[in-house]
Amino acid sequence: MSSAAYPRGAFNAHWFNLFNAVSFQIILGAPVILYAKSIGATSTVLGIIASFTPLMTVFQLPAAQFLGRYGYRQFVLMGWSLRTIFIFLATAVPLLAFLDNSSKLAVILASLFVFNLLRGISSAAWMPWIAVLIPEEIRGRFISLDQIFIHIGCLLALVASAVVMTGRVDSWEYSLVFLISAIGATVSLWFIKKIPEVEASETVRKSSQPVPWKQIISYPPFRALLVFNLIFMAVIGSLGVFTVEYLREFPKFDVSLVLYLSGVSFVGALVSLPFVGRLVDDAGSKPVLTGALILFCVVIFGWFLVAAGVLPCSMWVIGSLNFLAGVAGSNFNLANVRIIMGTMPEMGRNHFFALFTVITSLGLGAAPVVWGISLDAIGTYEAVTGVFHWRRHSIYFLILFFLNIAALCFIRYLHETRAGETPNLVYARLRRAGKLWHR
Repeated sequence: MSSAAYPRGAFNAHWFNLFNAVSFQIILGAPVILYAKSIGATSTVLGIIASFTPLMTVFQLPAAQFLGRYGYRQFVLMGWSLRTIFIFLATAVPLLAFLDNSSKLAVILASLFVFNLLRGISSAAWMPWIAVLIPEEIRGRFISLDQIFIHIGCLLALVASAVVMTGRVDSWEYSLVFLISAIGATVSLWFIKKIPEVEASETVRKSSQPVPWKQIISYPPFRALLVFNLIFMAVIGSLGVFTVEYLREFPKFDVSLVLYLSGVSFVGALVSLPFVGRLVDDAGSKPVLTGALILFCVVIFGWFLVAAGVLPCSMWVIGSLNFLAGVAGSNFNLANVRIIMGTMPEMGRNHFFALFTVITSLGLGAAPVVWGISLDAIGTYEAVTGVFHWRRHSIYFLILFFLNIAALCFIRYLHETRAGETPNLVYARLRRAGKLWHR
């Protein structure tokens, strides 16, 4: 087991992500979904809101070429600072009594669009920055601790939102919750400034030059990882949105209870993450990915049984499913980020990360829109087969279950470097074989 330590100042990345999580869990999560639902948003509109974040990452591709010019820290700081302005704009929307609900929804959509556009551009620098800053032998521990900080921030955001919005929810309460998001985003900027910048080495500068995209995609480990993530994005891209929508169809699940139940997933993540960071460094990412997807199968099939009327839609059942989803999601994210970092060679790293993020994010963004349109199209359809009640949400969850099975089966095709084998060595072998670009 490695005794490598964090680079000086790198711990500030965790504090940044905690306050950033407080912000995004509100402005991109359940609170904004619940607000949009309260002013008349359809499933399709909810899907569009959920799609903004992943779809806007397409701008990482043109942004990657500027990283060598500005540096990672300055690039992230510029984008995060500008996007915070639009959280403050969203904060005012519920208080604009002279606007009808349709107009308020339009302003919220516009604010979220620009917010996510700026986030998408600036996020091109984040993962390459961390990949250079953190030594490979401690990345599993770094990512696990980072996930812990993120989940603490998300849990704090949901608990604060639930406390504010107890009982009947007034417009000013939504504004107060959005203000908490804006404050969290503002505080996170201070910690960005304290994260050490990495030197723009010769490799990093070359990484910002144009490269042949076709040859990058033809790199077998990259292509396999891409396909695997696209399958899983079709599952996870909409799950958080439409489980919240499903619960709001039951009067007993008021806004506050939905937020508390959503927070249970982060409790599950916090319980499991301390044990997984070192495990993934020692055993590798693939065993953890396998366990996470098996658990996701249990969770999604549980939601299907609830929506089909086989299991009761009770607080305890939903809480248990959310807890298990938190365990599965955190373990998947940890192992997936680690295997992504290990797959990207140093030469061309910015473009590898940007292309991977853009393609998978397009899948992640398309999923909630497609499922939202599908759920609206199914509408009020109902049928009964034995104990199964077929309606829009039960059909939706069953299809997700089979897609998750497909992702689970695809893990065997992923490539993971051997212990001690760095992306630089992978790149060197590929270059000798002529499978990457030629200088």
